[in-house]
Amino acid sequence: MTMLVVVALCIISFIIAFFFDLTWINVAFFVGAISLLFSTSGTATEAHLAMKTLGNYVPKNGAKLVELSPLLVGSLSLLVISFLIAVLK
Repeated sequence: MTMLVVVALCIISFIIAFFFDLTWINVAFFVGAISLLFSTSGTATEAHLAMKTLGNYVPKNGAKLVELSPLLVGSLSLLVISFLIAVLK
């Protein structure tokens, strides 16, 4: 699932770079950063509740406190990949 997100973000970056005649690396970095902002905002999860109550929140039976969304991992991957390509170029 994460690989699908990375591919989708790369396609979005290629389309934006093609239409505006920009370098793909720069566009990929900004697309990764913007998608990272979207992936971290949203509804309150159990991890947010635990942080708000200073650790006094007790999760439901068998509930995981931390779950990584594919959009978060994919956007971080795109950000790191585009940064490394720009540095190593």
